[in-house]
Formats: sequence, C-alpha cells, structure tokens
Amino acid sequence: MNNKIQHLSNEEQTLILNAPIYISALISGVDGEFHPEEIKKAVKIIHIKSFSETKDIRGVYAESNQESEEKIEMLIDALPTSTSERNDVLIQKLSGLNEIFPKLDATFAFDLYNSLRELAYYVSTASESDMAGFQNELEKEVAKLPFLNAPHLD
Repeated sequence: MNNKIQHLSNEEQTLILNAPIYISALISGVDGEFHPEEIKKAVKIIHIKSFSETKDIRGVYAESNQESEEKIEMLIDALPTSTSERNDVLIQKLSGLNEIFPKLDATFAFDLYNSLRELAYYVSTASESDMAGFQNELEKEVAKLPFLNAPHLD
C-alpha cells in the first residue's frame, strides 16, 4: 500500500488508485466512441509510468497496471452508453480527487495531478485518425482535466 494514501478512507484510496483507469476511459471515449488505439496507448503509458514515475506516484500506476486493459474494458462495459452521460459519470468520479488532494502531502498531490494530466494528454494523441497529431477540440480540452483543481506546493 502506498504510504502517502494509507491515512485516507478506503473509498478515497480506491479513487486515487483507479484514477488512471478512469482517465483512460474518459479520454479514449470522450468524443463518442472508444478508440482501440487510445486504449492500447493508455495501457502502455500506465505500464511505463509504473516504472518511470517517482516512487510514490509509481505505486499508483503499479496498482492500475495490473490487468489495466481488462479494467478499462470492464469500466467501459459498466458505463452508460450515452456519451454525455458516460463523460459526466467519469468526470464526477474524477472530480472527487479535488476533495482528496488537500488531504495529501503537497508534493505527492502536485506530482499525482501532473502525472494524470500527462497520461490524459498522451492518450488523447494516440488516435490513428488524428492526422499529424491533430486532436478534436473536445478531446483536447478534456485532456487538460479542467475539472481538477491543481494542488499547490507549500
């Protein structure tokens, strides 16, 4: 268990540990359909981040890395079929991080926030239909995770 989140409730810990999966599903399907190349890119990035991030952030990704593709697919199957409803559900879940960030060590919260934004950006640029890195405007905007409040370093 990541010692930076062990003081949180089980629900809060679960949200942090599932955040990479939620972001992957949100970004890969925000424009109406789930793009397999974006899901595959998300799985790859989660795996890389489970080794490349700072020790504490790496632990969050290590948890998500276990069967990440299956977790994303199960989440997609459990979500509403309507794009707007699905996006609302995922954004609402992820917005719960705003209440958790202040309860965390400031550096850990700041690093986690930035790492999740990086994940969202990379997933959003994975689609083969994106010509020369072009992203549709909705995906580009949502990939900035505007519903999350950036934690401040003290």
